Amino acid sequence: MKINIDDRRYPEQLRKIHNPPKQLYLKGNKKLLDTIGIAIIGSRCCTQYGEKMARKFSKELSLYGITIISGMAKGIDSFAHIGSIETTGNTIAIIPSGFNNIYPKENIKLYNEIIQNNGLVITEYDENEKATSNRFLERNRIVSGLAIATLVIEGGTRSGTSVTAELTKKQEKNVFCVPSNLENSKGITPNKLIKEGAFLVTEVEDIISKYPEINLKKIKIKKCKDNSISEEYKEIFDIINNEKEIHINDIAKKLKLDINEISYKLMMLELEDKIVSLPGNNYRIK
Repeated sequence: MKINIDDRRYPEQLRKIHNPPKQLYLKGNKKLLDTIGIAIIGSRCCTQYGEKMARKFSKELSLYGITIISGMAKGIDSFAHIGSIETTGNTIAIIPSGFNNIYPKENIKLYNEIIQNNGLVITEYDENEKATSNRFLERNRIVSGLAIATLVIEGGTRSGTSVTAELTKKQEKNVFCVPSNLENSKGITPNKLIKEGAFLVTEVEDIISKYPEINLKKIKIKKCKDNSISEEYKEIFDIINNEKEIHINDIAKKLKLDINEISYKLMMLELEDKIVSLPGNNYRIK
C-alpha cells in the first residue's frame, strides 16, 4: 500500500518534521500509524547488556500499549522489535530500502515475523530500491518522526544512533537514555546525551511519567493457572532450581549451549518472575 503526504491517512506526527517523506509504502497493520509510539535505537554491535535492556524496555513499554518503533537493523533495533513481538505488542519497522531488497538480509525472517504478528513495516522507497549509506540517515528521520520520544540503548561515537537522537531533539521531543558502564565503548553516546540533558532512565516508569496527558494503563499479563514453565526454558529452570545459586558459565557447561542462548533464556525467566539475577552473573529461583 502507498500513501502520499497529502493523504489523510499520512501520520500527522511525521508530516510536521523537516523534509518529511513525500510518500510511504506500507506492509502489515496500517492501523499502527494511529497509535502512540516510542523509538528504541542503539548500536548494531551491541553488548549482552544492551540486548537485555532493549528487550526489557521494549516488553515493558509494550505492556503500556506503546508501539515500539525502530529501524530493523542488527543489534538493538532487532531486539527492540523482538521484545515487542514476544509480548504480543505493537511494533513498526522503518527500512532503508524497497520491499524487494530487505536490508539487512539476515533480518528477512524478522521482517516476516513483524508482519505475521500484526506489526507494520514502512519505507519511502520503491520496491526495487536498494539500501545505500545516505538512506540509513534518511530512514532515521522517519524513526524519530513517527515517535513521541526516543530511547537510546548503547551507541558509539559518530553513530547513526547519535544522529537519530539529535533529530529527536530538533523535533522538540524527549530523548531518554539507559546509562552504560564507562568502560563500555558502546555506552559513549547514551552517557554523552545524559550529560547534555537527556533523561536518564532505569525503569520504564521513568518514561511513562513524562506523559501524564496520555491515558496509559498497564496491561495485566494472564498467567497460567499452574504457573508452569515454558518447555523452552524448563531445562535451565530445573538446573537453577537444584542449586542455592549458580553461575551462568556453570549453566552453559551443564547444558552445552552457547552463552548467548543461555543469557537470552535467563533473561526471559527473569522477566517472567521465575528467577532472580544476582551480582557476578549468578542466578537463583525467586
